[in-house]
Amino acid sequence: MKNALIATIVSSLSLLLCCELACSRKPTQATVITVSTIDAVTISDVRFYSPAIGGVLWYRIVVPSPRGNERPPVLYLLHGANSSPAEVMERSEVVQLAATEHLAVVMPDGQYSYYTNAKHKRNARCEDAITRDLMEDVRTRFPVLAGREHTGIAGISMGGYGAAKLSLKHPDLYGFTGIMSGALDITRRPASLRRFWQTWRIWTIFGFRPNTRRDEDVFNLLSNANGMHQTGWFASCGERDSLHGTNERFVRQIRQHGVQSNLLSTKGGHDWTSWNEAMPQMFKSAGQALR
Repeated sequence: MKNALIATIVSSLSLLLCCELACSRKPTQATVITVSTIDAVTISDVRFYSPAIGGVLWYRIVVPSPRGNERPPVLYLLHGANSSPAEVMERSEVVQLAATEHLAVVMPDGQYSYYTNAKHKRNARCEDAITRDLMEDVRTRFPVLAGREHTGIAGISMGGYGAAKLSLKHPDLYGFTGIMSGALDITRRPASLRRFWQTWRIWTIFGFRPNTRRDEDVFNLLSNANGMHQTGWFASCGERDSLHGTNERFVRQIRQHGVQSNLLSTKGGHDWTSWNEAMPQMFKSAGQALR
């Protein structure tokens, strides 16, 4: 009986070890699946190994049909918290806008990361995944224009914060930045017992103490930013959005750096009514800046 129990334990441990090794093994080949070819664009899903997150990163890309030998600029579009690239496609006209403005639109799955290298989570360097691994994969896999002047980044809510933060931290990468209802105050939000789970997730990303968050705070980054006038900026927020004042303050401060930008106040609150109203203008601004 004792020997049988030991054998069972050893067998279970061996199985767990094999599963752990299998889960941690680096994939040898990326997968590219064509979702559809409609409205003068090709939509594909790509899954590839990202060293920054120690696993598979997937993204959806919308590539407009070529115009002769002309390659399109690239706009990285970051989704919000509790959302996904699929929801952005389903609830907006991103496909039509990509075709109209002749932009390749890349929508990575950022999960609940705030596009940040997490302070207290393993294999969660999402900032590195977006600014390094993803950009390299897109450049090598698709016929798009390279270089800062042809590369933009934009986002909704959590993604709006991510776009602003990544643009400020990596001004050499992006020639356009679009913010729609950006959660620009996320690093300054106090702990809440009523929303303990949300507070805990924010802590694991940004750290517990205010001084550990300064390097991820967009207003702190903004105070030390240089050369912002070389980037095209777009910002919008719903009139009834609780983040309207925060976005308004951010726009005022970037204007102090010589950036010609205004906040587009849209109808609605923190919702798709606001984002769908702003998105055509945001894409138009991106197209003009990146060409």
